[in-house]
Amino acid sequence: MTTTRALTDDLASLWGDARIVVLDTETVRADDGLRAVSVAAVTCRGGFVRGKWQTLIEPGVPVDADSVRIHGLTDDHLAGEPTFAEIAPTLLAALEAHGDERVVLAAHNVAFDVTVLRSELRRIGDELPDLAVLDTMGLLPSLAGVTAADRSLAGLCDALDIGHERPHDALFDAVVCADAVVELLARAADAGYTDLDALLTRASGTTTTLTLQPLDLAKLFRPTRARGLPAEHVATHTTLLSGRAGHQMLATWSGQVAECARLRCRHLDDRVANAGLAADRLIPELEGVLHDRINAADIAGAATVLGALLPLLDHLPPGKGRLGFRNAYLAWADTWAPRLDLLGCCERRDQCPACRRGEACPLDAWPERLAPLALGDPVRYARGFFETTGREAGTGAYTQWCSRGLGRVADAAVWECVLHWRNAGQHTRADQLAQLAVTAGCTNPDVVGTYAANIAAAGTSTDLNAALTICDVALARIGGSTADGWVRLRARRNQIAGRAQRITGRPSGRVDEDGNPIPVRRHHPTEPQRTRPARFART
Repeated sequence: MTTTRALTDDLASLWGDARIVVLDTETVRADDGLRAVSVAAVTCRGGFVRGKWQTLIEPGVPVDADSVRIHGLTDDHLAGEPTFAEIAPTLLAALEAHGDERVVLAAHNVAFDVTVLRSELRRIGDELPDLAVLDTMGLLPSLAGVTAADRSLAGLCDALDIGHERPHDALFDAVVCADAVVELLARAADAGYTDLDALLTRASGTTTTLTLQPLDLAKLFRPTRARGLPAEHVATHTTLLSGRAGHQMLATWSGQVAECARLRCRHLDDRVANAGLAADRLIPELEGVLHDRINAADIAGAATVLGALLPLLDHLPPGKGRLGFRNAYLAWADTWAPRLDLLGCCERRDQCPACRRGEACPLDAWPERLAPLALGDPVRYARGFFETTGREAGTGAYTQWCSRGLGRVADAAVWECVLHWRNAGQHTRADQLAQLAVTAGCTNPDVVGTYAANIAAAGTSTDLNAALTICDVALARIGGSTADGWVRLRARRNQIAGRAQRITGRPSGRVDEDGNPIPVRRHHPTEPQRTRPARFART
């Protein structure tokens, strides 16, 4: 984490009378462009972060699936939230200069946020004020002597040793971007910059919010192209594996799969799906390539093969005994879980096809794929997997799986059981299961989200804060996972935080000296507002 710096003369001179407002928006797609569903603003002054503000927004259009996959906010999360027209006065007040101060608008890829806010404001007949802009994705890092691994906010945070555990959460992104701005200006002052105008000119020319060219959003959301594949490799995909293939042809096919893994080939799934052999003959070949990629410490290559292998796991040959299929899946997990867990997931600069498509990395998603198979028919096994009543409450096969080192699979199976009890109409039992599982150490984000939502349902400030703590504890253990459940948990946390803010921090329409909205207080020290009559009548 960055440390608090002393405000040297050079740094004080660089900041001067500037107030930097760091913005971040989350959006959904609509026919007329993008609509904001969350806006966050963090104010900085004199080398320090001075305040923050966030709101969810009801966009007026259905939330598309691609947007849900990014930030996790659904129609249900946004129902009842204020519209953009209702939050616009608070946002514009935060961007308004007071006295002799100057306001600078900052963001990571500032053109995106300005494009979104400009469009939203024009829909209600308003405009962004003309402000200088500062983009942490532009030249500022290099001017401050910082080299990031890539242009993403996460890459910049890594270079500055700033934690970035909750991407695509508007408030968290704005907070870490504000921390980055403070640190970058401190390093710029160390590098000899003492005039903010000169630094802004070097970093972004004379660009302002009014002169900034809007982004071509259609181009922005085109699928990311993978790096070009060699023509000779692509040609091998035109030959399908015959259903009568012998050992030699199968060995050739396995070599082609290995080449797909090394190239992170987006066509490997099709190669496997179109193979003419039965799944039980393909699985050992894919596992052999997976074994080699793991031994080579090739994370993205292993993820590429694993992504093609997972759909075949339905066809694992059964094990022995009455629970043959369950034993087969658990045996597969016993073999591969220790090795796959050590890999983590793909790095930003070297990704498997699923990661490039914006989907969960197979190295993160495989427990969710295996859990329902290993659990079997939940009608038969849900009760014994995790007891919720009586003296045996909190026990069952769950603890046995965890003791075998299959904690991730066990946690995913708990969620399958929660869904089973919900579908059976036993919502109380489902809620009890979620609570007991989290208490027992379950970290599945959907189970945690269910437990947090149950606590928040009471609606008191105490309950909402307790639910937020549960979410935050779980999110602190995310460890870079790309599993979809974590996106949903972040969205759940945002929703609960919004409810808590409406209880304690409803904007009054005024802002403080740093541009932060002043919440309405029932008993303001200087402007008391009694909400109920006095207890005793005066005589």
